[in-house]
Order: sequence, then C-alpha cells, then structure tokens
Amino acid sequence: MRVARLVLSFVLILSSSLRLNSQQAIPAPQRDPQAVAAIQNALAAMGGASAIAQVQNVIAQGSMLPAQGSPIPVGNFTMQDQLTAQSHDLKTAFQSAALTQTIASGHGNPGLLSNGHTKNLNAWSANARVPVHLPAMILSALLANANCNIASAEQTTLNGHAAIQIHFHIDTDIVQQTLSVQDWYFDSSTGLPLRVEYRIPDTANPTMFIGAAADFSDFRPVQGVLFPFRIQAYQDGKPQAVLTMTSVAINQPISSSDFDAPTAVAQ
Repeated sequence: MRVARLVLSFVLILSSSLRLNSQQAIPAPQRDPQAVAAIQNALAAMGGASAIAQVQNVIAQGSMLPAQGSPIPVGNFTMQDQLTAQSHDLKTAFQSAALTQTIASGHGNPGLLSNGHTKNLNAWSANARVPVHLPAMILSALLANANCNIASAEQTTLNGHAAIQIHFHIDTDIVQQTLSVQDWYFDSSTGLPLRVEYRIPDTANPTMFIGAAADFSDFRPVQGVLFPFRIQAYQDGKPQAVLTMTSVAINQPISSSDFDAPTAVAQ
C-alpha cells in the first residue's frame, strides 16, 4: 500500500475540515493585523470574499504526472468537494494503468477502495485535510475560524518571487496542534498564494506526520473565483508529482450519496 498511500496523499491531502467551527473553550488566538490584511488581500485577488463564500461544491478533473524518481504512477483524477458551514464532504477517484482508487469521507466514516479492496479509515483521514486545489476556500475558512492563530507576516523570497510568509496553527487539542500547522506564501505583487506547507498524518496515529508542500500556478477564473490549474506537490522537500487541472466546475448538482464510503464491487 506504499504507492497507494503516496497517491492519495496528494489527491487527498490531510489537515483541518474547511468550515467546521470548534466549540471548545480555548485561550484567545493571536492574530497579527498585517498577516490578516495579507490574507484578505489574497482573497480579494482570488475573486473576493463574497464570491468565494458562494462556492458550495467543486468538481475538479485532471491528470497527475510523477516527478523523476517518484513512485506515483501517471494517471487521471476527479475530486469532488461539498462545502457547508458544518462539514466538508469529499470524494476523489484516481485511475492509472495498474491502479484504481476511490476515497470518500463517508459522512464521518471515511473509506478507501483500491483495486477492488476496501479499507476503513480513521476519521481524521477525512476530517484533517488540506484540499490544496482549493486555496481560496482554505484561506477563507482559516480566517473565519475563531480558534486559528495567525502569526506575523514575514518578507521572504520563493522561486524568485518576493513573497510574504504567514504561519497558521490551531491549539484546541493535541491533534489540531500537530496537524493544523500551515505556512502560506503569497506573491508580494499580485497577492496570490504561491505555496502552502503542511503536514500529512500517519493513517494510524494522527500525532505522527511527514512534511508536505504544494506550489500553485496557472490561476484561472471559474465563475469569478480563481483556482490554480497547476499544482506541484512535494513530500519531505522532494518533488513528487504535478497535478494539472483540465476542468474545474463549481455549484454543480451532487448527490449526498456520492460521498458514501466506497464498497467493493462484486465479481
């Protein structure tokens, strides 16, 4: 399952549920005003907070090309995300010459179907997720999350671009303290996100993780909201794959049953 885990780690990146608000009492988070302003600027550059808030679901299709030396196979994917104020449901299907995989959030009971074999996943495998193909939605949710700490903005350089780096973390419990850590980099000129660095948890222990990153490029408007149509994925600082979107559609008819945990097909 090593290759399967790697494939799903890019198509189904793990960190915190997009629009789920914690009710646990915690110390007031720290937020740097300049960092908040930079995030608001990024949201404006991607279409504006009002337009982003209107996105109820996203269906993205595309292809995955492995980096040199990566075990990830060449293949195609379809990612479905349903966003509400209380939850974030997901389903992703990946198809290559030798590998067929589907993972779905299962309404809190996620599951994996890989080459006809099913496996139940721990809840954090779906709840703790960073959907890197949806940067506008991630940032909007982090900004709206009253428990999210937003550290001071720092000037830096990334891939030859002057950039602003902002650090996020949530401290409601040990799992969030471990998995919610994200560092975002924004183009100082355009305001658009250039990269997010985050953590992919072990499927058996959410306090164990590996470092990952995604570089964004080729932003295109979809009904007034910008989405990256090219994403370079990394693990432990090493290039793993390039995801290229061929289509992104929002607010399409999607049945709730589409997000049921996958089941094996009888032979």
